[in-house]
Amino acid sequence: MKSTQRQLSPANALIKLEELCARSEQCSYEAYSKLAKWGISSAMADKIVNRLIAKRFIDDGRYAEAFVRDKVVYNRWGFVKIRMALRMKKIDSELIAAAIEAVDEDEYHNSLIETLRAKSRTLGSPLTFEDKQKLLRHAASRGFEPGLIVSFIKQPELWA
Repeated sequence: MKSTQRQLSPANALIKLEELCARSEQCSYEAYSKLAKWGISSAMADKIVNRLIAKRFIDDGRYAEAFVRDKVVYNRWGFVKIRMALRMKKIDSELIAAAIEAVDEDEYHNSLIETLRAKSRTLGSPLTFEDKQKLLRHAASRGFEPGLIVSFIKQPELWA
């Protein structure tokens, strides 16, 4: 398979990654992936990423905090789904735990409440047992913890 992407020199790859990191948070895994796509050897990629880390362009802890905050607030994801996504990006489990712990509990609960409200609008009123199962499955698919979901479903005055 022939690559349509032209290869970059290590110096140009460093500049391009610095510009990208200045615009948005990037983790080291994403940087390595981009460097591999650009045809940079793994030894040179290590040097480039280590330089970006030293210059604080890349910080996996800062990335994890921004990722968690954005996913809870804007995408209404639960912690289960967030953990899985960060693990796929090879973020250390201690950094993931610290980022999740930094989330305001009320903000997280509001995210679940909004998820339940949005789904309940598509269901009949009053909610049947099957409707409550649909709410549970929907919220679980968004990554919320089943025990938390059940406790909120039992209190419809919070989200109905």
